[in-house]
Amino acid sequence: NSGRRSGWGSGVFLSRFLTELVAGTISNLYFFLRPAAPDWSGWILLISIFLGCAASLLGAFFPMAELIRVDPVQALRGRTASRGMKRSARNAALTGLGILGVSLAILAMPSVHVYVGFASSFGLLIGASLLTGLTLIHLAPLLKRGLHRLSGLAGKMAAGNIRQNLGRTAVAVAAFMVALSMSVGLGSMIGSFRQSLIWWMETQLQGDLYVGKIPEFEVPETFYQELRSWPELGGVDPYRNVQIDYQGTPVYVSAVNASVLQKYTRFGWLNGGNENWEPVKKGAVIISESFFRRFGVRAGDRLTLPGTHGPVSLEVAAVFYDYTSEHGVIMMDRSTYLKIFDDHTINSVAVFMDASNPRRQELLHEVSRRAESLGLPVATRDQLHGNILNVFDSTFAVTRSMRILAIVVAFFGIAGALLTLFMERQREFGIYRALGFSTRQVAGMTLLEGLGMGLVSFLLSMGVGTALAFVLIRVINLRSFNWTIFFYFSPEPYLLAAATAILASLGAAAYPIWKVYRTYPQMQIREE
Repeated sequence: NSGRRSGWGSGVFLSRFLTELVAGTISNLYFFLRPAAPDWSGWILLISIFLGCAASLLGAFFPMAELIRVDPVQALRGRTASRGMKRSARNAALTGLGILGVSLAILAMPSVHVYVGFASSFGLLIGASLLTGLTLIHLAPLLKRGLHRLSGLAGKMAAGNIRQNLGRTAVAVAAFMVALSMSVGLGSMIGSFRQSLIWWMETQLQGDLYVGKIPEFEVPETFYQELRSWPELGGVDPYRNVQIDYQGTPVYVSAVNASVLQKYTRFGWLNGGNENWEPVKKGAVIISESFFRRFGVRAGDRLTLPGTHGPVSLEVAAVFYDYTSEHGVIMMDRSTYLKIFDDHTINSVAVFMDASNPRRQELLHEVSRRAESLGLPVATRDQLHGNILNVFDSTFAVTRSMRILAIVVAFFGIAGALLTLFMERQREFGIYRALGFSTRQVAGMTLLEGLGMGLVSFLLSMGVGTALAFVLIRVINLRSFNWTIFFYFSPEPYLLAAATAILASLGAAAYPIWKVYRTYPQMQIREE
């Protein structure tokens, strides 16, 4: 009941918190949205009660099955570690390997639906979790030597307790490993996406000054013509972005100055280089990677667009990497766009300057002053890049909150396992202390057990989290958005996971250690 009430209260708080985050993301990307308070109903309460009860029953199934099989005398002794635990760990590991094999085989298929990819990712975590028991068995000697060097006999006994109580420790380590793996995987995916976005901005958005804001402003064509007449400006790119229907799907058509972009930018191409702009200047188009993957259109193919005066067939010159739209972008020279759509609207203007121009800063200041006098927003290259990254960071705020929740749940798993082991071994602690173990040594043993479990969880999460990151980047993201994210290794997710493992392990051991200091050995021995 208390768990249900606390879960209900946490759910109300999280729903409001996440609603604010999602609304902020929608406002940044699409249109302003004022979030309303979530509408709670009795059905939500019933569903939460059902899920809570179902999870409790499912979680109690295996302990009940173990309790039925255990010898009563062994149960009265307070510890029920089975001699066949190693065999059970091997059987679980074989099952885990089977699940991993199936999941990896599905992920390797060329055309996997995104939901199947999510299911396979879940299978990857389940399979890795089932390997935890056997991994603890094989790591036990190394863990024993490491903890023995750290704290002598207490460390050696702590490692032995982790190995001898796999029924408790393996489950807690698996839960913590999954949480840390999610943190590493999501952190690596978000970091790689961010670095890919920075690379894209540094290749495609290289204007010195940007006038206008898509799609909120229209830049007067007269202002664009005025800038074109300034001979000292290196180049001026008028940008127009409009949504059309292509084969019943909304896509975007972008009009640019191909000559200026060929000179001042270095687009990321799937094949070739900036020579791909040559056919664009003659009437061809280039398409984004998301358009190529969504519709199967390749370089050299032709596509038909609904022009103002009827359908127009255009040749595809090349495919470029792009993160502006998951639906797809068709980019063409402005002269081609005017012939097809007869639309002179300009959403923004990019001004390019030669670095060697001695009046560079003076000219840019003059362009800014002229634009602001017309009420047009102006941003430098760094400001534009910063605004894009701010939107990106706010978009993934929900994902970061999910990482924190997973770690909190795993933290209580470690704390619960340590507390259970403490309760089962109270008589042992009394005997240890009667044989000369000090309170500090017994407390240190408990602390090292938590630290050892956290260390093993972190070591496992390094491999599993990296594999999860590759799945998220190469399968889930690619199937969801049809664009490529390049993997960039960063130590930050791993260092964060290591710090989390250490701090969570120490925090989880705090209450059992407090119980050690509060319990008198005479009472434990008398109880024996």
